[in-house]
Amino acid sequence: MSRLSEPTPVAHAATCAVPSPTWLGRLWPLTPRLALALVAASTLAGGGLGWLMLQLHALSGLASLAVLAAALAASGLPALLLLKASRELECARAVALAAGALDPLTGISGRGPFLALAEREFARSRRYGIGAALLLVDIDRFRRLIDEPERAAGELVLREVAASIQFTLRGADALARFGSAQIAVFVAHADALGALDVAERIRERVEQLEIACRDQRLRATVSVGVVLMRPAHLSLQAVIEDAEAALGAARQAGGNCVRAAPVDRRRLPQGWRGPSVGDNQAAGS
Repeated sequence: MSRLSEPTPVAHAATCAVPSPTWLGRLWPLTPRLALALVAASTLAGGGLGWLMLQLHALSGLASLAVLAAALAASGLPALLLLKASRELECARAVALAAGALDPLTGISGRGPFLALAEREFARSRRYGIGAALLLVDIDRFRRLIDEPERAAGELVLREVAASIQFTLRGADALARFGSAQIAVFVAHADALGALDVAERIRERVEQLEIACRDQRLRATVSVGVVLMRPAHLSLQAVIEDAEAALGAARQAGGNCVRAAPVDRRRLPQGWRGPSVGDNQAAGS
């Protein structure tokens, strides 16, 4: 049975190469509107190129370079600076992959760095009473994609869903690949209604995706479990368990829906268990 690769650290450092101007010229027509929007946002934020590159850090491969090239071209910077910035972006991504900070398939954060961030924010939430939430997003009926002789469709769907979620979040929020087909989202400065709103926007955005794969168009939906960090949570593990219980309720309801903790665990399927903080791998869908 074919299985989608689990999130694992990259064992070697990547070699960075400067792309040619011809290559960048071919990329420019792909994303002019998005590029102009990013340049405008960067200018307003006052962060310049560094801010733009930070916003693009989770995009992988050609997509990130295409958007960066288009944005720099739209900003009128010389070609040499454009090439240098593209190279630096790809090098930064390679270093992050080599350190295990990014998931090599989706380009978003890996499980370890995300848990470290969640631990810090959990402690801050308990100490200062700052609202925050954890969302667990599972791609519905994903098993049928990765059980195919070729798993390209499953990997493509996972990358597109991750990118879709990334563009739904605010700058203070974070996401990571948590398992084979599971993405964790940390929502900062959120109350219960705010966390549910983020979850529903994620669900709606993924439902609207049309993913081109060879001669077919794939559709995807997600189940989302939501938990607001509360004083009753004595550890991050307790938060994750509540999020897993909510996710189980969403899946039991048929998928493509959002459920919030607390839920009646007695109504979940027998043996339901999500990944713990110490697990090396999360269960796939």
